[in-house]
Amino acid sequence: MVEQLASVVATETNGVWLTTTPVTSCNACNVSDECGTGIVAKTLTPRQHRFFVTTELRLLPGEQVKIAVSEQNLVQAALMVYFLPLVLMLIASLVASHSLQLAEGWVMLAALFGASLGFLFARRFGQWQQQKSEQIHILQILPQLALQQT
Repeated sequence: MVEQLASVVATETNGVWLTTTPVTSCNACNVSDECGTGIVAKTLTPRQHRFFVTTELRLLPGEQVKIAVSEQNLVQAALMVYFLPLVLMLIASLVASHSLQLAEGWVMLAALFGASLGFLFARRFGQWQQQKSEQIHILQILPQLALQQT
């Protein structure tokens, strides 16, 4: 299981809305402000992810929880998002160039269509997986520390 800390943003009758802040390796480097990769990672990485988790636990906004996702679900999602569009792009371009013997511009359009179809399938599969079973589990509620100034 891959674990992450999350904050409760809002509650509903059947679950809670959580946010997590993505952890990147570029934040730990000393030269991340001058490095091109670090600058791109900070620019393109979303600041927070927000998602809904079905739970019977009674949580309050502001509470911290530890959540977990199985490695199998992460690998499956990565294959769907990265591998499927690539394979469909290659198949579409091979069919367009060899079987249909189209011009290079049409082959590029077929490759773009295949990749887009792969991303569409990945999105639909992700929505279907999310409805089929809950992927994210709340492992524990973290204790709140209250600091008082004297």
